[in-house]
Amino acid sequence: MSMKKLQAEIDRVLKKVSEGVETFDGIYDKIQSTNNTSQKEKYEQDLKKEIKKLQRLRDQIKTWLSSNEIKDKTSLLNNRKLIESEMERFKSVEREMKTKAFSKEGLLQRERMDPKEKEKADTVDWISNTVDELSRQIEMAEAEIETMLGTTKRGKKDHAKMERIGELEHLIERDRWHINRLELILRLLENDQISTEQVTGIKEDVQYYVESNQEPDFEEDEYIYDDLNLEEEEQLYNVGKEHNTQSIEEEKPSIQLKEEEIPKPVTSINPNPNPIINSTESLTDSKPETIEDKTKVETISSVPKVVSAWTEPIKIVEQLKPVEKVLKTSVQSNDDIELVLPPSLADLASSFEMIKKRAAADQHDLQYTNHILDSSLQFVPDLIDSERPKSYQPQTPHITPSYYPQQPLAIFENPNLFEKFDMDALFFIFYYQPGTYQQYLAAKELKKQSWRFHKKYLTWFQRHEEPKTITDDYEQGTYIYFDYENAWCQRKKTEFRFEYCYLEDA
Repeated sequence: MSMKKLQAEIDRVLKKVSEGVETFDGIYDKIQSTNNTSQKEKYEQDLKKEIKKLQRLRDQIKTWLSSNEIKDKTSLLNNRKLIESEMERFKSVEREMKTKAFSKEGLLQRERMDPKEKEKADTVDWISNTVDELSRQIEMAEAEIETMLGTTKRGKKDHAKMERIGELEHLIERDRWHINRLELILRLLENDQISTEQVTGIKEDVQYYVESNQEPDFEEDEYIYDDLNLEEEEQLYNVGKEHNTQSIEEEKPSIQLKEEEIPKPVTSINPNPNPIINSTESLTDSKPETIEDKTKVETISSVPKVVSAWTEPIKIVEQLKPVEKVLKTSVQSNDDIELVLPPSLADLASSFEMIKKRAAADQHDLQYTNHILDSSLQFVPDLIDSERPKSYQPQTPHITPSYYPQQPLAIFENPNLFEKFDMDALFFIFYYQPGTYQQYLAAKELKKQSWRFHKKYLTWFQRHEEPKTITDDYEQGTYIYFDYENAWCQRKKTEFRFEYCYLEDA
């Protein structure tokens, strides 16, 4: 399409926009002036028809704004903003009509509702309106970015425009960050997981951000939501991970990329014309062309002339390895180029990066699992290891009549039996049956009864009263201990210092 036809089409669409806005304003004034409900409903339907026409025209304008054929996009941008302001007016009318149509009784009920419930409902409305306003700011900023990118000539740099685009992208990111937090707060508020008073405490700061975030001397408070302690909820609902607090331009400016810094395209690599080589023929001395991009790739070294037929495939593979290095170098150099994504796809980049990292982590886990599996297969037990003999070997063998039991009774392996033993029996089993399962069950029962084993003195201790001093390394006070060496009785020890390094906690 020639520029003359394109300009004529643009003028025709802008004329329709002007007529549509004029019709919309007339219907809007009629709605505001009448008190008849049926008339208002009729006017609302007419208003909806007009706003749909304007929305179709807005879509056409957005297409032209993203085109590079149009140089001056000021009138298009102004008409888009005009249509979006009319859309906001229609939303307010629609909200008002729904309220009046469905809740006259609801309004009376709202006046009669509990003050706390009324305050909660007002807070929910305020959060919703704030989210709508931030979304509108994002749309305006994205439209301005599209306009600037469309008017930027290739090969020329306008530092003022680049700086303005960076500011707008940062503003969009911050607006989305606030929208995520506000939607999370709205969810928590509706589920009664957060109080209305807490939300009211940040209302003034959020309102200041919404109204003043585009002023030159604006300073943002990044700790607005800290008092609400939303860390756990953010992790639960996966909020905030997709938008970091730093913009992409702060990490690496993608638009201000010099043409000199762009690496040269990869030159074609001349493959070996004879991939199948006879054993008596020498390999060709042809070398792949190298790529000069900050680092110089070394050429392929010469290959011995006499090669056996069995080693030919290996040598060919070895010859191709430098080619792979060349390609990897070109890919790495191209990775340094930061691609400029359109604003509609910018919020998907972070999700894509997260999926790539997750896939790499899964691949690493799979490799590790295969490695562990291969190692475990080397130590597969044999059939003779499946059942070990459980023959009893007494520590102090003594000849007894045959009618005496030759093995301990199985009932002594029941943990419930040890709960019925008194302290002397438990201490006897612990000290005089070392290394047995019964010693373990006795120690377990003693710990249940608040006894502690001292590894240095090999003695069981129990608190007689609350310790006078408790630190991270020890506690000091009055204890009861069991004297198994001298008198086989319990004794009391005052001002005893029990160091935790000697505590048996297994």
